[in-house]
Amino acid sequence: MTPTATNARTGARTSSEPRAYTSFDLTFVRASGSTVGTIAETDRAWPQRIRRIIRARLEHWERPDLTDSTELLATELVTNALKHGRGDVGVRMYPTADRVRIEVRDGSHDRPVPRVAAPDDEDGRGLSLVIAIAEDWGVSPDGTTTWCTLPF
Repeated sequence: MTPTATNARTGARTSSEPRAYTSFDLTFVRASGSTVGTIAETDRAWPQRIRRIIRARLEHWERPDLTDSTELLATELVTNALKHGRGDVGVRMYPTADRVRIEVRDGSHDRPVPRVAAPDDEDGRGLSLVIAIAEDWGVSPDGTTTWCTLPF
């Protein structure tokens, strides 16, 4: 029999200990009732699901300070993907050296364009919110993925 050792952690994490920041990458199939301009009732649950995943991931990363902004950015991008995209929707969030990056793929080659919503419009502010809150944002060269970053 070989001896075994156990290592119990006590106390707070020290700054010299490495921290693993694992990303998440999720793709879901849009409901058949979701078409350009219309979000099917079953797809309306996806933004909230994504917010829960993001909240859990940021808690795991010990970065709850980023939760509100990251949830809002992802919700706006996912909602835009559901409303304006075609096909499956992919959501990816991962850390870089000093940022967290959110990418949402919607299958559409139409590049998103910020618009100015009238005061009584019920929608049309999503991309403007992304631009106002994110450190940076952009669209992939093929137009299928919109991304944004926040300082980490």
